[in-house]
Amino acid sequence: TAATGFYRLIMLAQPSPSPKKFYIFGSPVDKSPSPLMHNTGFQHCGLPHFYRAEDTKDVERCKELIQDPSFGGASVTIPMKEKLFHLIDERSDAVKAKGLYTIIPKNGKMLAENTDWAGIIEPLKPHLPQSRVEGSKGIVVGAGGTARAAIYALKKLGYKDDSIFVYNQRTPAKAEKLATEFNCKAAMDISDIKGVTVLICTLPPAARYVAPEAIFSQKPVIFEACYLPPTTALSAAAKDAECVMIQGLDMLIAQGVRQFELWTGVSASKVLGPIDKATRDMYRKTYIEKEEGDKKE
Repeated sequence: TAATGFYRLIMLAQPSPSPKKFYIFGSPVDKSPSPLMHNTGFQHCGLPHFYRAEDTKDVERCKELIQDPSFGGASVTIPMKEKLFHLIDERSDAVKAKGLYTIIPKNGKMLAENTDWAGIIEPLKPHLPQSRVEGSKGIVVGAGGTARAAIYALKKLGYKDDSIFVYNQRTPAKAEKLATEFNCKAAMDISDIKGVTVLICTLPPAARYVAPEAIFSQKPVIFEACYLPPTTALSAAAKDAECVMIQGLDMLIAQGVRQFELWTGVSASKVLGPIDKATRDMYRKTYIEKEEGDKKE
C-alpha cells in the first residue's frame, strides 16, 4: 500500500541499524510461530534483524547468546522462565505476574517485561468497554502462569478485586493461593456467579474444560488462551452458545506485536497488519485446514 511504501522510505532515510539477533528460549519451541511473526515485522520495516527459535534447556547456552554483542532480545518460555532471572537487571511490575516474559537490552542492562497480559488485554478491549466492565465479574479458570497474567489483565481492564474469581477444579488449593496473592476471590463452583462478562480459560486443551450452561447463558466473552488445537471443547461450546469467542491465536499475535514494539520502538499499529496476516495464513494452512481434513476422513 501507499502507507507501507511511505513508511519504508522513512526507514531507508534513517541510518541503518546494525543487525541484531532475537530468540525464543525454551523447550519445545521448534514449532513456535514467533520467528514467522517477528521476521515478517523486520522485513516489513526494512530492519536487518533476525529471530529464531533456540530450543534449549541449557542456561549457559542462553547466557552465551544474551551476552553476545549482537543480542537484540528474547522471548522466554518454559522451562527457562525462572532459570534466567539471575541474568535480568530490572523487572517490571508485570513480570511479577509471571507468564512468558521478554528480555530487552537497554543501556547496558537486561530488562524483563511480561507480554502475556498484553496478549490478553488487547483482544478483550473492543468487547469490554468500561461501561460493560463496571459492576460486572470476571472468571479465570486455571492457576498457572497464564492465569496470573489473566488476573493482571482483568485488573488493568477495570475489574475490581472482589469481582475477579479464580477457579481450578483439579487443585482448588492453587486457586486459593493465587486469589490470596492477587487479593481476589477463589471459587469452588462458578455456576452461581451472576453478572459475568468474561471467562478466561488458561487450562491445557487436554483438560477438555467446558463452562457451565449458567455461565454461557449470561453471554460473556469467552477467552481460550491455548492456540492449539484450533477447536477446543470450550471454543466449540462457546460457538454453540453464541458467545463472543477470543482464541489463543489472537493472544499470540497481540503479545508478539507488543514484543516487537518493545524491541524496536516501532509502533504496534505499524506492524500489526502484516504480522497478523502472515500468522493467520500459516495457522490456517498448517492447522485449520488439517483439522477440517481430519473431520472429513
